[in-house]
Amino acid sequence: CNQHEWVYKYEPNTKALDCTMTTTMSDSRCLILLVLLTATIAITDAFSIPAIQRAAPSSLVKKRFVSWSRSRASGTSSADDDGESSPSITAHLKADLLKRIEILRTTKERDGDFSIDFGVKGGEIDKKSRAPQKVNFYSISNDAGKAADAIMETANELANNNPTDEPTLHLGDKEKGDQSPLNGEWKLLFTTAADATFSKNSTRGDAKAKNVVDATRGRITNVIDFASLKDGTEPLLKQLNVVIGAIPVGKSRVELRFRYAKAVFTRFFGWKRRWSLYIPVPAPFVTRLIVFFSRVFRFGKETEKKVPPKAYFDVLYLDDQLRIHRTGEDNLFVQAKEDAWEEARPFLA
Repeated sequence: CNQHEWVYKYEPNTKALDCTMTTTMSDSRCLILLVLLTATIAITDAFSIPAIQRAAPSSLVKKRFVSWSRSRASGTSSADDDGESSPSITAHLKADLLKRIEILRTTKERDGDFSIDFGVKGGEIDKKSRAPQKVNFYSISNDAGKAADAIMETANELANNNPTDEPTLHLGDKEKGDQSPLNGEWKLLFTTAADATFSKNSTRGDAKAKNVVDATRGRITNVIDFASLKDGTEPLLKQLNVVIGAIPVGKSRVELRFRYAKAVFTRFFGWKRRWSLYIPVPAPFVTRLIVFFSRVFRFGKETEKKVPPKAYFDVLYLDDQLRIHRTGEDNLFVQAKEDAWEEARPFLA
């Protein structure tokens, strides 16, 4: 019970098991309440519900009760086998997620933050794989590491209570793309990816990151808006956009094909003039040609066989307010829609 009192309300007619948190309590009292709950459900099921209806609600209650009880003991959560996810459980988990994000940010303000810059030397990209590095929150402090672990724990619980059966539905559909659950603008709340982590104490500066999904065109644009410098002036690099083709390859997986990057600068050789630089990104076929010829020129030398990995992400949780996904590099992203989730707005400003 994680030192909290969880009130379970079972409604036989609607087969609903509602769960809410009230006051703190001891583990021993919690255990007693869980035993009483089990006995109460068994008695109610046996005497208050007609025999012809008894089996279905009983199995439903037991699945939800056992699943939730185990989740509080192990630190994980899971939806019932029928794929149902209780709105009250997800609402609590989402509120808990924001609280844990707030704790992490408060801890970073106290203990410091990452200092990540562009490229391999800046700690953004892995030297061998050229994939985004995974940040280590324990490098800030032990408290920051534990706070980040708590966020990832809640994200895993939400993933096991995902209310959307097919997150990639209508992605790339020219007629129904606007109905896709992924469609829209998603702003970053938390990530483990170094290339999406920004702070004031780095050369590249602080920034806000968001992800704009145009499901009709099957396109995702990663947008990074860099903050003003300490003296109030605009940075040289004001905005970076990375345009990516998004292809659904399953109910939850989206394959990514990078198209081009657009960098918006505020100065041109010392003159205050905003201008944009478009940088094409090689297509998968061209990338493989480059790798092939690099291996030919290194013929005879002992080198590891490297095949460019496919870029993708798996949607773990998705509703109209919150999106959680994990990339092929095992980086976690937690994003929110500012206009749909009022409680999350202070964290997105």
